[in-house]
Amino acid sequence: MLKISLFEKKYSERLLAYINKVSVQTNNLGLEPEEIKSKFNLEKIQQLTDNLEASVSFIAIDEKSTQILGLAQISRKLRKRYKNHAELAISVDKEYWNQHIGRKLLEACINHAVDKWQIDGIYLAVLADNQRAIYLYQKYGFKMTGNLPILLTINGINKPGKLMFKNLQK
Repeated sequence: MLKISLFEKKYSERLLAYINKVSVQTNNLGLEPEEIKSKFNLEKIQQLTDNLEASVSFIAIDEKSTQILGLAQISRKLRKRYKNHAELAISVDKEYWNQHIGRKLLEACINHAVDKWQIDGIYLAVLADNQRAIYLYQKYGFKMTGNLPILLTINGINKPGKLMFKNLQK
């Protein structure tokens, strides 16, 4: 059974294992696999719960195996002029694609943004060729708002991206 929950420190080791695994599965992440060790360790992962007004992480966890299958983070700047919008990032273990995990993580982030933060909109950036993700975001009301000539540089090649936005104002 799949469970979506707020990340808790007790899941730190499993989340580190998840990040290491997913980093070699896809080019859709912002970090190279060799950067993971310098950017993520148990201490840094445990800090994900330090300021829930600025950043919240949700995990998709298999309740039977307790393995983390997906991760989503919604974050915002707390300065007054930036406080009404957030940024979103989602990843799912490739072995579990097509099982609606990304959709459930996306719903958790949107609900948190509306219910807890009462923000007006969510931005995200996605590689232009990641049609699977773009379709999911469009299904949830995200609209294309711009092109990013360079979103990521993968194997020395600049890859374009799309900027997307979901209006949460009623």
